[in-house]
Amino acid sequence: MMRSKQPVTIIGSAIFVFFQLIFWPCFVHAATTYAVVVGISNYQKFQSDSGDLRFASRDAQLFYNYLINPSGQNVPRENIILLVDEKATKENILTAMQLFRGASPEDQVIFYFSGHGNSGVFLPYESSGIKPVLTHKEIKQGFRESRSNLKLCIADACKSGTIKMQNFPTGEGIHDSSNANVIVFLSSLANQLSSEYVKLGQGVFTFYLLKALNGEADANKDSQITALELYKYVNLKVRAYSKKNNPEQPEQIPTMYGKFSRDLPLAYLK
Repeated sequence: MMRSKQPVTIIGSAIFVFFQLIFWPCFVHAATTYAVVVGISNYQKFQSDSGDLRFASRDAQLFYNYLINPSGQNVPRENIILLVDEKATKENILTAMQLFRGASPEDQVIFYFSGHGNSGVFLPYESSGIKPVLTHKEIKQGFRESRSNLKLCIADACKSGTIKMQNFPTGEGIHDSSNANVIVFLSSLANQLSSEYVKLGQGVFTFYLLKALNGEADANKDSQITALELYKYVNLKVRAYSKKNNPEQPEQIPTMYGKFSRDLPLAYLK
């Protein structure tokens, strides 16, 4: 990853999230939510001026705050594992995902990663950039070991669009499918960087993701946010902001994959 001399930092923020079916505020369809939230700004082997990120750990903390907020998802703290910076080693991340094994089919599981990413991998705290790495395959295995019928993966990371899941549609954009409840929402396409901005104090993808889930994506004002509404809002806002504020780079394009109805409610607003 690289940093710009502008008030923009190209980041590998990865919010790698599998959200099956329902999403945040009032998960009326999920009995219980289990979540693993990861954010890494200060890497063990990188330097503050070359390699480290500025806001990935803050993105994770804000995401965590949303989950536990009574006006948000109101998830019990004991159901969430937050791993930030030195706590976010590969071993700790994979161990934390064992939390999902306790989920029943009626529950929801969430994995969120914000940090450096590359083709097919995320970088844990101790990574040199080459090894060790946290592969997408290892993340997907953690989901396969859960009985939950509601799974969400969010990744705010460079080249997060390289995430592929068996039988998932490929290509840019939102895709309809049926007979499954899995959503993978990614900050960028397979060949793109993801960006964090000083004036936002966050990664741009996570910034607009949280705004969307807090109600701004509710286009028809029916107090719920569907998968299509979420995708449209975040995609439009991220592309416009990155084009305006980071013109030396191609606009950042979030993408959504999975098996779900585009009318699937992901957020219920209070």
